[in-house]
Amino acid sequence: MSAPIRVGIIANPVSARDIRRVMSHAAGLPLAERANMVLRIVQALAACGVDEVWLMPETEGLRTHLARLLPAAAAESAYPLPELVWADMPVRSCTQDSTRTAEIMHAAGVRAIIVLGGDGTHRAVVKGCGRTPIAGISTGTNNAFPPMREATVTAFATGLYAVGKIPAATALAANKCLHIRRLNAAGDLVQQDIALIDAAILNERILGAKAIGDADTLRTIIVTQASVEAVGLSAIAAMLQPVPRHAEGGLLVELVPLEGAHAPRADAACRLQAVMAPGTVASVNIAAYRRLFSDGLYTLSGQNGLIALDGEREIAFRTGDSIEISLQEQAFYTVDVGAALQYAAEHHLTAHPVSQGETS
Repeated sequence: MSAPIRVGIIANPVSARDIRRVMSHAAGLPLAERANMVLRIVQALAACGVDEVWLMPETEGLRTHLARLLPAAAAESAYPLPELVWADMPVRSCTQDSTRTAEIMHAAGVRAIIVLGGDGTHRAVVKGCGRTPIAGISTGTNNAFPPMREATVTAFATGLYAVGKIPAATALAANKCLHIRRLNAAGDLVQQDIALIDAAILNERILGAKAIGDADTLRTIIVTQASVEAVGLSAIAAMLQPVPRHAEGGLLVELVPLEGAHAPRADAACRLQAVMAPGTVASVNIAAYRRLFSDGLYTLSGQNGLIALDGEREIAFRTGDSIEISLQEQAFYTVDVGAALQYAAEHHLTAHPVSQGETS
């Protein structure tokens, strides 16, 4: 008997609830709608022939909402719904839950992991998913990494790949990431992390709230990609030089602190505006910018500050520390939804002959 075909779903039940959305009057995503999205994903995976769907346990009520929806969905579905398997793990209601769930799903042999969240959630999943590809669905505040697309479409493409109808060479795309390392005065590694979109050096000393509320203390931004349609720190880089998601290398931007509400500082090469958060267009002073490739290394020492990863403060460093940031190509894989569905259309993967009696 062949092993069951498994797909994972990691749905962050509290994404898009941080202080940036509250202060900018941006709408959040209600828990009931998250459950509806998960149900739509399950229904699409059922149509593809997926046997099991593994999910992340949580304490916000997503599981309860989903349980209420499933009986009616099963009765109305033209396909048997996959068996739902909740990962066996303690729930700590923090980002580590997503990382741990990804590790469990990877070990269980899921063919792909569908992620509902923003940049921070996807970063947490990548830290635990190994070589298992992910498929992103945007439900967060900063969504530079996950695309805005109907969940059913993403799930359909992922399901077709998972059941083996679309080859990995077509369905999957390699992605870049940043590696951040903090070393002590003796040169020993004391902390390391990754960023999918951007790493920012801040002139601050206290981690405090995770989310970055303004651009006043920004010193340096390094991005793996920069889309003019993105929200967040990468939007600053995009206004200087857009960097496509799958293009080689990233961009390093040096900034100088703001002085006053209108005039740029004398040591600034230019001043520009970018969408930092929903409802927030910030002005920043740019000193210089340049491309950063996998053979390059950004270093910093002899200063105090913080490092924000994908828009959230994560690492504090002091004058005795050294910081190293490098870019890695082909660090992890995502489902290329457009390419996968284009392949399915060109090869008529979803077209089946109609027998007599089925045309009415």
